[in-house]
Amino acid sequence: MEIKKGEGVSKIASVLKQRDLIRSPLAFKIWVTVTGLSRRIKAGTFYLSPSMTTPEIASLLVKGETDQWLTIVEGLRAEQIGELLVKEGYKVNLPEWNREIVDRKLEGQLFPDSYLLPKSATQGAILQIIGKNFQKKVVVGLAKELAASNRDLNFVLTMASLVEREAKTPEDRSLVAGILLKRLSNNWALGVDATVQYVVASQNCSRGQLPCDWWPQKLTAKDLQIDSPFNTYLNVGLPPHPICNPGLSSIKAVLEPKDSPYWYYLSDKNGTIHYAKTAEEQENNRKKYLLSF
Repeated sequence: MEIKKGEGVSKIASVLKQRDLIRSPLAFKIWVTVTGLSRRIKAGTFYLSPSMTTPEIASLLVKGETDQWLTIVEGLRAEQIGELLVKEGYKVNLPEWNREIVDRKLEGQLFPDSYLLPKSATQGAILQIIGKNFQKKVVVGLAKELAASNRDLNFVLTMASLVEREAKTPEDRSLVAGILLKRLSNNWALGVDATVQYVVASQNCSRGQLPCDWWPQKLTAKDLQIDSPFNTYLNVGLPPHPICNPGLSSIKAVLEPKDSPYWYYLSDKNGTIHYAKTAEEQENNRKKYLLSF
C-alpha cells in the first residue's frame, strides 16, 4: 500500500478499508488519534496484511517507508550490481550473489532500470523483482522482434552486451550492432575490446584485487592473447554468455541493426566513434585519434 505525502487519516483509513486491511475506518481513526500516532504516519510504500491488527498496522505506518529506489544503469556486470546492493544497505552476500548468477545463468538478464525495493528484501526477492521486469520489458515487450530475428535469447543478449560496452548513443549502437553481425556472418573474429576487459577483470578480481576495476581501459598486447572463450580477438563467434547487462536500446539495436559500408570502428578518448570501410582506413583512424594523444 502506498501513502502519498499530505494524505490525512481519513483518506488512509478509507484506503485501508477498501483493501480489506481493516474492518472499521472509524475504529482505525480513533486508535491512531488516541495513541498520538495520527500525526506521525509517514508517506511511503508499505507491505500490510489482512491478518495484522489495527495497532500492528498503525505501528508500521509510523516507522516510515519500507521501500527505497535503486537504479541499475546499463552495462554493469552482475558483480557490480551485487556491490551496488551492498552499498545501498541490502543484506546481500556477494559470494552467494555471484554464485546464484552463475548457477541460474542470469548475467545479461539483470535488466537496467529503477526499482522500488523493500529495504528488507532478500537476495531471492530482489532477483524475482528484477526478473519480472526483464520478462515484461524484454521477453514479452520485444516478443515479436525476438521471433522475427530468428535468434535465441542468449545470442541477442550476448551481442547486446557487447554493443552496450562499445557504443553510447542509439545511432552508434545500431551501426556497431550492424558491423558486429556482419563480421559474425562472414566468420571474422569480432575483436571487441570489452570482451578482453571482461576477461582481465575476471582474472584480477578472482585474485582478490580490491577495489576491483571491472572495466580496465588500458589493455596490453599480452592481454589480447589471453586464452579464454570470451576473448573475441582469438576466437571467432560470440562469447559463451553476456559480459554485462544491456539496456533496452542496445537490445533493440541488435534486433534492428543498421546496415552500413563499414567493417571497422574505434572510440577516441572522448568516446566518439569513428568508422572505417577498410583496414587501411581503420589504421589511419587509429593513428589520428588514438596515437596522437
